[in-house]
Parts: sequence; structure tokens; C-alpha cells
Amino acid sequence: MKTFEIKLKKGLGEISFGDAPEKVMTVLGDPQEVENLEMDEDNVTIISHYLDKDLALFFINSRKPCLECIESSNRDTTLFGKKVFLMNECEIIDLMRQNGFETHEIEDEIWGEKRLTFEDAMIDFYFDDKQLSVISWGVLVDEL
Repeated sequence: MKTFEIKLKKGLGEISFGDAPEKVMTVLGDPQEVENLEMDEDNVTIISHYLDKDLALFFINSRKPCLECIESSNRDTTLFGKKVFLMNECEIIDLMRQNGFETHEIEDEIWGEKRLTFEDAMIDFYFDDKQLSVISWGVLVDEL
């Protein structure tokens, strides 16, 4: 993969939400770890971990898996042309505001991280001791 550019509600670089695991593997190769989370017998989430790229990809629907969510802790990840892991919370809020996303929520998670959410963009930024640690973004599968 050439770029780690977040495309809100679309995907990451050459990877698009709605893609099947096989299509993603043509871009990223085989994941180093695969995890299956069973919600019930009809709903299974497959998580493909690309440890060498600091990415986790979430595929839902056990019958025809499709990409719904991406998590990145890759320091080269960009959003609107900016390397977000070099930014602090206020700079990220400003970046999102400059790009049309005004409304956000901030919440302290029970495990200790602070979460900055822009619900209309479907993106969460997690901070550990004021440092951005993970970005998670996705799409509602019904909207694909």
C-alpha cells in the first residue's frame, strides 16, 4: 500500500469500505493475525490484523464479509493531507472543523484513554496521556 490516507466514509488509500477480505489482501497481503468475534450465529466479525502496518480491519457478515471499519496506529496515517499522529487534540479538532466537521464529543473511556468522536464523519481518535494512539473510522454497512 502506497499511502495511509484516511478517506472518511470511503476507506483507506486503495482499500474501500464494502471490499471483501480477498480484495483487501491483494493490496495489503495476508494478515499476520485473524480473529473471529461471534455476536450470534448469523453475525460474525472478522478482524484482520496487519501488525507490520499497524492496521486492523473489521469485516462483518459471515456469509459475505465486507469491510466496515479500520483502525490505524500507523504513524504515517494522513487525514486531509496532514499526518494526524503528529497533531494534538486541539489541532485535530481544528483540522476537522476546517473540513466541515464541527460537532464532536469527548469522553474518557473506562480503560483510561480519551476518545474524540466526530459522529457525522464516523471517526474516533483515541488519546493515551495526551498522545494520539489509535484512529478508528468506518461506515454503516447499510449505506454501502
